[in-house]
Amino acid sequence: MDMLIDTHEDIAKLVTSKVIINHIGSNEEAANMINKICKELAPEHFYYTEQWEQLDSHFKGYWPRKIVKLKRTYFNSPWSIIALFAGIVLFVLAMLQTIFTIMSS
Repeated sequence: MDMLIDTHEDIAKLVTSKVIINHIGSNEEAANMINKICKELAPEHFYYTEQWEQLDSHFKGYWPRKIVKLKRTYFNSPWSIIALFAGIVLFVLAMLQTIFTIMSS
């Protein structure tokens, strides 16, 4: 559970999606309690070790981080994506117009 929950925001997401029920009180207290449980124990066998390592190595890679940063910075709304496609279409049309103007003269 410590790998899944680090902050009170993680608890809030899990509570709103009805994955867990928080009877402790605040989300901060619940996060602290879960992070302190079994701190000294090492699991004997974690069933998803291989998948966890694959996901971890993938998301720590260079390109996945850059793509996520690009999406968050420039493409956080559908209007920016629509504007990008409109700009590309206008650029292609301007290039075609220039090519046909040069070819006709």
